[in-house]
Amino acid sequence: MKFKEFNLISILLMVLVLASSCSEEVDSSSRYVFKERTIASYLSEHEQFSEYVRLLKEQKVSELSETSMYQLMTAYGAYTCFAPTNDAIQLYLDTLCIKGIIPEPNWDAFPDERTLDSIRYVIVMNSLIDGKDADRKMFTVGEFPDNNEEFSLNTMADCKISVIYARNNPDSCFIDGICPVSVTNRDIECLNGYIHELGYTINPTGETLGSTLHLYATQPDCGYFIMAKLVEICGLTDTLSVVKDYEWEKKVKTGVITADWWSNLSVYINPPERRKFGFTLFAETDDFWTQTLKKDLLDITIDDIREWVASQGFYPEAINDDNYTNENNLINQFVTYHLLPCRLAVDKLVLHYNEKGYKPNGRNQKPTVPVWNHYVTMGKRRLLRLWESAESNGIYLNRFPELDNSRHGTYHELSCSEENEGIFLNTSVDSKLVKLLNSIIYPIDKVLVYDGHVRQELMRTRLRYDIYEFMPEMMSNDMRVMSYFARFYFPADEIHQYFQDFNVNSKDTHFYLLNGINQNWPNYQADEVLCEGVYDVTVRLPPVPMSGTYEIRMGVSTESPWRGICQVYYGENKEALYPAGIPVNMSLGGTDPMLRWEEDTKEDDDYNAEIDKRMRNNGFMKGPEYFTETPGGSDTGRSLRKTTRRILLRTHVDADKVYYLRFKSVQDKKDKQLFVDYIEWCPKEIYDNPNSPEDIW
Repeated sequence: MKFKEFNLISILLMVLVLASSCSEEVDSSSRYVFKERTIASYLSEHEQFSEYVRLLKEQKVSELSETSMYQLMTAYGAYTCFAPTNDAIQLYLDTLCIKGIIPEPNWDAFPDERTLDSIRYVIVMNSLIDGKDADRKMFTVGEFPDNNEEFSLNTMADCKISVIYARNNPDSCFIDGICPVSVTNRDIECLNGYIHELGYTINPTGETLGSTLHLYATQPDCGYFIMAKLVEICGLTDTLSVVKDYEWEKKVKTGVITADWWSNLSVYINPPERRKFGFTLFAETDDFWTQTLKKDLLDITIDDIREWVASQGFYPEAINDDNYTNENNLINQFVTYHLLPCRLAVDKLVLHYNEKGYKPNGRNQKPTVPVWNHYVTMGKRRLLRLWESAESNGIYLNRFPELDNSRHGTYHELSCSEENEGIFLNTSVDSKLVKLLNSIIYPIDKVLVYDGHVRQELMRTRLRYDIYEFMPEMMSNDMRVMSYFARFYFPADEIHQYFQDFNVNSKDTHFYLLNGINQNWPNYQADEVLCEGVYDVTVRLPPVPMSGTYEIRMGVSTESPWRGICQVYYGENKEALYPAGIPVNMSLGGTDPMLRWEEDTKEDDDYNAEIDKRMRNNGFMKGPEYFTETPGGSDTGRSLRKTTRRILLRTHVDADKVYYLRFKSVQDKKDKQLFVDYIEWCPKEIYDNPNSPEDIW
């Protein structure tokens, strides 16, 4: 079916459900509570769900099981059930008929068993969220995400679903935009979860970024016609079409990859079940191009774009020819700077958790001090900043404000010049944001480029990376700033490497990633890398914006008595790195006299600066004032003795070269840990500036 026809159907459905839903009045007396009944028993006792019950009984839990989904709903669990009524299922069959998938809108009209099984799977498995392994997470309407944001857990079909709230009636909400949640029949509490009645079936798109842009390149009315054509000529369609590593999933299911016994805590740590791929595209809209080039959309050619990009002086070192698949090509560099190798959901464009002053408390939490991420783009590796603050009133690309970063400052924005304002990301329901199976397209109305100004501003920035930022796979697989505490294990051999940029070099390495949500660990964004055994791991570092002298630092917490000693290696040749100073003892905290750590005084900033100086002389720094041990708490990284930074080395770094850090145990004790929280690239202009000393944040 054509894109235009599908949009028409969606609009008609939206009008229908909006009209019916907004006429309902809220009646709390109709909200049932069945604490002694399961989801299955409740559904079976209500005729409006008879078709859904039949489908639940026919759908198996998996290909390897004879258990039906209905049987699963009779058992103990923690499910959120979006139950479509008989009318909702019939409406879905009607749309399948309109699309030409079936000749008549009934279950007997399916042309083959495979198509029937596929549609049944879509209806049933996308109607359920299993929160059993996520601290029994279940979603009442009050715990739904913010407007246009996605649920923190996937459906049982492993799909993302989001929620939209009616503009003039906030109690009316829609799953994936067109599936109305009944106002009178929601939050039905059962023994094993909650039920929400739906007026349409949830059927998330199965389209990828590659397949969608391939279609958009033939659809001038899609809004991204120009960007789609640019992506196609750069030969990126196949790359942007991948969804998951099916071999990894098969190996986990068949027991080739198994859980690891963590001896220190006497628990098994499971590997992630899936290894999904994801992408994010920030795309200038067609309106931008028609207004910029002063031409009708259909008259704009690739040569027009190429000529304009060259005329602006963008990427002067790039090759200006028609070999667009070459990453050194002008258009290739222009296009790939718009692409990230991870799927950034609306609520994870920037990550809020324990920055100073911020305390998560549900929907519509307002930002405090700025939150940022510096992502490495696709193609030629470059940095793209995402930024949000209390003063920015939204999320921006490449925003560089002046901050109140003095010792007694607030770290809020003081001002932001027009040239440093950046590009606003419109994530509202009314934007042309496109959510896909493996990606999201965000519309932008200014040109996005990695020009000299952006690079110069980044050069004036202390680049602090949460260690998870070196592993974009963490974002695409929902393992960053999760809604619950989780641990993950990753096998220690070359065959089963999960990450492209973080590799395990030794089979004696026990490699774990911990997401410490609600654990009150003194960690930046709550997460950490832990390795035990005679560990040996290598990480590819992100690029620097401009060549120069930098310090590389490592954030360490002495929270655990198992911290060990490692030798850090550095260099360009991954197979022949050289030692970066003496071994790092991660058990040393502020209580050790070697660090010469002292708590800041309230009156004497000169003395506080002297403390910082003598710690630096020994290769240490206090932790940042920026984050707190407990979200919303007062104990900052700087005030805690157990949270410090280690200066690994100072060296000249070339912006066009790739560098690595290797962490190797120097102990025979298998219970001693490598701990990495965050890494900092800090340019000499900041750490050795005689006029403006580095801030404490």
